[in-house]
Amino acid sequence: MVMSSQKKKRFKKLVQPQEIIVWYILPGIRREITNTLINKYKFPQKDIAQRFGLTEPAISQYKKGDRGSLDFEPEIVKFIEEAARRIAEEDKYAPSEVQRVLKFIQQGGYLCKFHKKFGLVHEGCEICKVSIDQ
Repeated sequence: MVMSSQKKKRFKKLVQPQEIIVWYILPGIRREITNTLINKYKFPQKDIAQRFGLTEPAISQYKKGDRGSLDFEPEIVKFIEEAARRIAEEDKYAPSEVQRVLKFIQQGGYLCKFHKKFGLVHEGCEICKVSIDQ
């Protein structure tokens, strides 16, 4: 069944950029860090869960791609891999590293792209810029 573009637009909602962060970006970051810690640094899922304050089943879902299935630009992936390295090699606090990545995404203008992709925004919307400038 092919859906008209009008019907497709109905599925997008008017949402705040912070909702996009919580629903899409944060799980995507966790997925990327989880996979890097498992594949490159050979961390057990249990250790990753403890570092993030999450359950092992949640980490398993990130590992399998059942959570956080967001494709990031190569620049973001590189920044996330650096965050994973800092967690693994420098024993940095995982939530702080996630915040560093979120700041990079916001300051780099990527949040606006995700907001337009997943939310209903009006033409000339600059809400993502406002949220980081103030």
